[in-house]
Amino acid sequence: MKKILFITHEASRTGAPMVILHLIKWLQTNSDYCIDLLSLKGGELSDEFSEIVNDYYVLSKPRKTKPTIYHRVQRKIGLKGTEDNQAKFLKNISENHYDLIYSNTVISIPFGNQIKQYNSQSKHIAHIHELQVIIQQILPDFKLHSEHVDHFIAASDLVKNNLSKNWDISPQQISRVYECSLVEIETTIKRSSKNKVFHVGGAGTVHWRKGSDLFIQVASYLKTLRPELDFKFTWVGAVSKNERFIHEEDIRKAGLEDNVFFTGPTNEPTNIFKEFDVFLMTSREDPFPLVCIEVGMLGKPILCFEGATGTQEIITKGGGSVISYLDTRQMAKTITEYIDSPKLLQEKGKINAQEFSEFSPDKICPQILEVLKLL
Repeated sequence: MKKILFITHEASRTGAPMVILHLIKWLQTNSDYCIDLLSLKGGELSDEFSEIVNDYYVLSKPRKTKPTIYHRVQRKIGLKGTEDNQAKFLKNISENHYDLIYSNTVISIPFGNQIKQYNSQSKHIAHIHELQVIIQQILPDFKLHSEHVDHFIAASDLVKNNLSKNWDISPQQISRVYECSLVEIETTIKRSSKNKVFHVGGAGTVHWRKGSDLFIQVASYLKTLRPELDFKFTWVGAVSKNERFIHEEDIRKAGLEDNVFFTGPTNEPTNIFKEFDVFLMTSREDPFPLVCIEVGMLGKPILCFEGATGTQEIITKGGGSVISYLDTRQMAKTITEYIDSPKLLQEKGKINAQEFSEFSPDKICPQILEVLKLL
């Protein structure tokens, strides 16, 4: 039986950790791997992770959480956050002699490399969910670290092309496998009506990368274009106190208090997604966000910026609209086309429901398993 160590940057209920959660669950049923997991940081998925793997390690103890058996193990071996103790901790993990180390996200790669140093027979695979700017920000010496990785999984063709073009990684060393997610599917796709509030959705942790500021700009242009229109923009996702101050002030100054809303995080985002008529993907760079899989499965048309996201590779099949990069005025104009044509809204929604049905764990995880078998 082969042993595999997954490394996740954190155990939050966000994109990359959710993908690895789906993958591990699938592998436990459909493969004979003995699976351990190292989380560099704790989070709300910690309990779920610990239940589905053989051994679960946490590199840093999250604040204000009750210590688990894994944190007590850390204290026993002397992990207190220093580089020496961290190296000791990783060396202890390496003594499990893993056949495969699977670093999920760029930030996990140095830790995978360090564990591999202690056991050179291990193969190291890195699942890349990031694009150029984020890689430059969180791991500026990525090129140096990438030389010690045996194979890469790219979350979209956009990610694969970035690795090849900007980081000199051979295309033969990269496998493109799209992300996966799950969502409760309704049997019918709701039609929009001119007699109801037209609901535009957005989602993600509020951050410059996600373009939440551009989301507000689109709403402002839409109000200028169609002042008589009854519309609502809802953004679902965590927002820091400082970002909320900024966005609330923009909303006030633009006179959008009755139109634009930031819900904050929620445990049941699908209930809100189902209310959307269209989904607005205002990200400046986004490899292949899970939220687009989820709203796509629900039959919602998606609008995104040209060259900004791997999701474009799917919606160009007919399930949405691709707008010139950062052209928020054109994005607003495109929304009016959906408002004026319930038929267009329904047709594109049906296309997305079909196309994004291909991104469930049962269809994506076997593709990752085939990559694992190569190493």
